[in-house]
Amino acid sequence: MKYALILFTFFAINQCNEKAKETHFIDGNAPGVANGMRVYMNALDENGRSIPVDTNIVMNEKFFFDKKEELESEQMRFLTIDGSEGNIVLLIKNENIQVNVKKDSLFASEVTGSASNKALEDFKSKQAAYTVKAKSFNTQRSTAMKSQDVESMTSVNNQWMAAEVDFKSYSTNLITTNNKSIVAPMILGELLKNKLVDSKGARELYNTFDPSIQNSLMATRIDMYLSKEESVAIGAKAPDFEGADPDGKMIKLNDVLGKVTLIDFWASWCGPCRRENPNVVAAYNKYQDKGFNIISVSLDRQGGERAWKDAIIKDKMDWNHVSRLQYFGPIAKLYNVNAIPSTFLLDENGIIIETNLRGQQLHDKLEELLN
Repeated sequence: MKYALILFTFFAINQCNEKAKETHFIDGNAPGVANGMRVYMNALDENGRSIPVDTNIVMNEKFFFDKKEELESEQMRFLTIDGSEGNIVLLIKNENIQVNVKKDSLFASEVTGSASNKALEDFKSKQAAYTVKAKSFNTQRSTAMKSQDVESMTSVNNQWMAAEVDFKSYSTNLITTNNKSIVAPMILGELLKNKLVDSKGARELYNTFDPSIQNSLMATRIDMYLSKEESVAIGAKAPDFEGADPDGKMIKLNDVLGKVTLIDFWASWCGPCRRENPNVVAAYNKYQDKGFNIISVSLDRQGGERAWKDAIIKDKMDWNHVSRLQYFGPIAKLYNVNAIPSTFLLDENGIIIETNLRGQQLHDKLEELLN
């Protein structure tokens, strides 16, 4: 059957070329890819899982996909090829698309034929250039820090900041000028992933999307992420939660609120958390009599109960503790915590007033609030 399929495809390419060209939706150039290698087109379902859409094979370093139907809205598709790593992202509607495959890394392949794909290709190029610069700046800054060269460090930081501003400006302009294309949420997703835009700025960009794009899978996921971020942003009411303390007693956040309360996400295995603990202990000892309270949420894993309890004692953390021993479990997800240490400072009404204060910053804020 496979042999017959190859013969049929070869016949179709060579004997019915003109007819095929009329129906081709995607034309692929695949230099170096052997005859008979399969090309798979996939989409994403509503849960973000890959689902197959179509399959074809490479013959004479070429492949194609025929148009099956008229698409009412722009869609994202992924191409993979037997024997090659990565995938090729396509943004398709009803235009004809050309794909020039780089078989050693499909991510580097070129896609042309529509304004959306051109915008995506331009962004990828600009992003790659920025990434190279950022890596170089990081190396230069590390060297300057080791030699305590303040002048060089300042110069590198200024150059890095200028490059970041330039890339962010370019990216946001690309989003707003392509707000009717799913390239807009794709680019915004990259900015969020690389922490080049905060939730407020991201929401402003999201609001520029055409309604049809806001209903797309990627935009919907961004909206959900931002809604979570906004639910624990400064000014929001901290979501209540419940967990077991080291003795198995259930404790709720709302039951232990002080005049000022710190929610501290940490774990016994987290080096930066343990290094910050003496600072938090000092703050607690200084301000507890003035209404400062702490509830620490441990992200220790199942089987880590002993380590969690030992760390509390060793670090002299004499305040409320809870854990579900589920790593980045429900409480962490509720607060959109994906890295630790992570902290939220609340007022007496449970309103978030600051996040991620470290070292002297925590002491200064407590001094301001409690003295």
